[in-house]
Amino acid sequence: MAFTLVGFVLICTGLGYLVDRWVGTRPWLMVAGVFVGAALGFVYLASFLFSGPAGSRDRKKTGTDGEEPDGRLS
Repeated sequence: MAFTLVGFVLICTGLGYLVDRWVGTRPWLMVAGVFVGAALGFVYLASFLFSGPAGSRDRKKTGTDGEEPDGRLS
């Protein structure tokens, strides 16, 4: 997860740098890219952490002991 957060920051900072060079507004869009990348990374991290355990949708369908609703084993 840490690599994902760093990746968002690096990609958005790089895009900000490239647009800064193209438009000539150095360093403002690059700085904005740092904050946008950090915000996107934290939103992704929070959505991952608070989405619940992996496979929770499958357990709701089959029950807690692995049986199908009609009693068959999955």
